[in-house]
Amino acid sequence: MKPSPALFPIAVALIGLPAVCRAAPESLEADVCVFGGTSGGVAAAVQAARMGKSVILAEPGKHLGGMTSGGLSAVDIGDPRTVGGVAREYFTRLVAGYGKTLAWDEPFESKGGPHTGGAYSIEPHVAERVFDEMAAEAGVIVRRGARLASVKKEGARLVAIGLEDGSEIRAGMFLDTTYEGDLLAGAGVSFTLTREGNAKYGETYNGIHYNEKFAPRTGHLAPGPNGRVPGGQGVWDRDLPLDPWIVKGDPSSGPLPLVNPGEPGTPGDAAPGVQAYCFRLCLSTAPDRLPIEKPAAYDPARYELVVRFIEACLAMGDEMDLRWFSKHDPLPNDKWDFNTATFGGNLPGASWEWPEAGHARREELLRDQENYHRGLLYFLGNDPRVPESVRADMRRFGLPRDEFTDNGGWPHQLYIREGRRMVGDFVMTEHHTFGRETAPKSVGLGSYGTDTHEIRRIVKDGVVTREGKTATGRGGAPPYPIGYDALVPKAGECENLFATFALSASHTAFSSIRMEPVFMITSQSAATAAAIALDDGVPVQAVSHEKLRARLLADGQILEYAGPKTPAALDPKTLPGLAIDDSDAILTGAWTESATVKSHVGAGYRHENSARDGRATARFEARVPAAGRYEVRYAYTPNPNRASNAVVEIHHADGVARVPLNQRAKPPIDGRFVSLGVFPFSKENPAAVVVTNRGTDGFVVIDAVQFLPENAKP
Repeated sequence: MKPSPALFPIAVALIGLPAVCRAAPESLEADVCVFGGTSGGVAAAVQAARMGKSVILAEPGKHLGGMTSGGLSAVDIGDPRTVGGVAREYFTRLVAGYGKTLAWDEPFESKGGPHTGGAYSIEPHVAERVFDEMAAEAGVIVRRGARLASVKKEGARLVAIGLEDGSEIRAGMFLDTTYEGDLLAGAGVSFTLTREGNAKYGETYNGIHYNEKFAPRTGHLAPGPNGRVPGGQGVWDRDLPLDPWIVKGDPSSGPLPLVNPGEPGTPGDAAPGVQAYCFRLCLSTAPDRLPIEKPAAYDPARYELVVRFIEACLAMGDEMDLRWFSKHDPLPNDKWDFNTATFGGNLPGASWEWPEAGHARREELLRDQENYHRGLLYFLGNDPRVPESVRADMRRFGLPRDEFTDNGGWPHQLYIREGRRMVGDFVMTEHHTFGRETAPKSVGLGSYGTDTHEIRRIVKDGVVTREGKTATGRGGAPPYPIGYDALVPKAGECENLFATFALSASHTAFSSIRMEPVFMITSQSAATAAAIALDDGVPVQAVSHEKLRARLLADGQILEYAGPKTPAALDPKTLPGLAIDDSDAILTGAWTESATVKSHVGAGYRHENSARDGRATARFEARVPAAGRYEVRYAYTPNPNRASNAVVEIHHADGVARVPLNQRAKPPIDGRFVSLGVFPFSKENPAAVVVTNRGTDGFVVIDAVQFLPENAKP
């Protein structure tokens, strides 16, 4: 996609400076212009300045740090062993003020949830102060209120950017460190806002997507003290079959507010839409907290769908509290980082227009998102249809008096989870994030799971369904390199621009890459390359990677993963007979991918979260090459939390055999397989092995099934 000329001039600040506060128009010039004062923008500016370049950091709003100082206080790191350079320096310095140290060379200890380190949980105003200090110490010129209005190019070279106040910034190198990719669009660089179809890059999680884990259903398990059910899913991610119509059961009455229009579509097909946005709130329980007032635009009818969610949870026996509407993690000084939920701060669909909207329209979208979120908090604390347990819990919280003081305690930054994505000559895909391919010319590592927030909340099969949500792992793959060529445009489009947030990646690959520490890493590496390109007088596409690599390593960047490697998985294609991996099984119900327990077959294995409801079924099917007797082997990864009473059905030529299976015991064959017996199979009818989670007493695991001719060598 190329940007339309109608999009310019554009204004890209989230919250602009009042006219009386803006500086007079200026003509500024520097070696490097970094556009976007995000966490990565600061990292890039500091790096370029440390390499002896004059640097202007142009931020459309009033604050530095983006989401890292804008409310994302319980920082998603992934694997700490992948974070180096300025990012590691920043977080080390940040937590030192709290008397903390970070164990960079150790992985997070998994407790059933995402890789968010408690040591990285910090107050937003402290985070912003550290960004300001680092930029000042490096001698970076910071220009706030720098709303983009125009872009000047000479051939394939970006010469200058014009700002809304009439100022101009000229530079030899430019870096786009915005969440939206505004500068790359203005420079005529190819981008996309489409979720590619799976067929485009041979992916699995792209395009229209429905994850069985988030399929509407009843019978959710009761949570433990940490708010999670066995398997790790939190009560904040409870999808129930809710009636979507204003008048229950009557489609002619129209959909409720919070339900997006549109057809379900075909899974895997290309589709528009970006991840839902939200505010990551910092709330306080301190005595001086500010009350959460009813917004002027408050309409309780907007939350009717939330009422139906509450009714369904109560009917299921849930003893609800505020966690059903937001996972919240403790911060220092009586503060809490509030995330989103099935019905939390996310507003699916409202984000679609944002990436290409001008400043005025973005301001309207931001205010609508804020009114929705403020209204939800007020609703949860005051509406009589909300259980008193939730209302009382909500009333414990207010806005912190010392955070976001120029915005009444409300965050100044909207969580832009996905905007434009550049389309370069090289595109990061799911194959790279899942470790099936290695991106060349590493400039840093990614390590987080495939974490995609819902794109739509629509009507499917007569009930409200979240479409586009993944929240899965990467098949047990280790941290992966991010290739240099994903940061630079196609050779003929622009020769002196980097995109470090809106980088060249497919939608599903971006869902893993998109973490703040990773953006700091890519931005520092791009700034290093920009300095080298200036020194050598070459386009960004021609920077010597050998020279770049040497400087990155000298500055502490981590380019290859040195932690413990995942043991080599057993490739099912190397097994004798017929082997069917869990990735090729026919699945119904909710199955979750994992690779936590090693010695698995293929990229990983699956389990059904110990739901025990009989809805999860896996069918391994094959056609034997010749009629005869075959030994059937079943692979699983043992663990004390597994089902001791799983039953496996073998559908063979003479009928159906049922074999009990204790998955807590170690499989006797190579630590991977157990023999279910020898059975006759015909060539005409498919051989099948079926397992369900009906009446089981733990996690049912599926990994692989092998059909081995009876006379085959072991």
